[in-house]
Amino acid sequence: MTPNVETARSAEQIGAPVDYSKDPGEVAVLLNDAKAALRSDREFARTCVARALDLLHEDPAPASRPSACLHGGLAGWQVRHTVAYIEAHLESSIRIKDLAALTRLSASHFSRAFKQSFGQAPMTYVAGQRVQLAQRLLLTTEDSMCQIALACGMCDQAHLTRVFRRLVGDTPMAWRRRHADLARDDQEADRRMADG
Repeated sequence: MTPNVETARSAEQIGAPVDYSKDPGEVAVLLNDAKAALRSDREFARTCVARALDLLHEDPAPASRPSACLHGGLAGWQVRHTVAYIEAHLESSIRIKDLAALTRLSASHFSRAFKQSFGQAPMTYVAGQRVQLAQRLLLTTEDSMCQIALACGMCDQAHLTRVFRRLVGDTPMAWRRRHADLARDDQEADRRMADG
């Protein structure tokens, strides 16, 4: 069975719409691993493709998608306004009191309602969104760590490194290097396939 057949069958079995808001880094790594292993280890390639599909089709974790039915959580409009504000202001300072004012709640009530809806504290969520933005910038730009830190609302490179390591388990530079190596391996494999 080829990976394309496996991919189609997995998508058909899951039967759910693809959620492209997932972390593109993890899905990209899995697909790059699958591509690199296609000639030498087809079973591993299938496993990588299946896991990438699982990530795209699984229900989002409570931390990434709030439950509208939770008692004491944020209302739907409050969730939408909060998420939109956070996404639009990742590069600047985001304060609890500003988010609370946006939702017409006190800071303490907002923090409790946010945690009830998202499963994590507001600033933990913001840090996660900033790290996801940093991952996208690391994959798609040649910007320095300092430039990426500032673009993600971090005060300096050390702050980015500290938060990134806490959430991802690696430094931004090591993470970028590993993903650059994967991209280079893909280019070499493509060149070999074109030549052979």
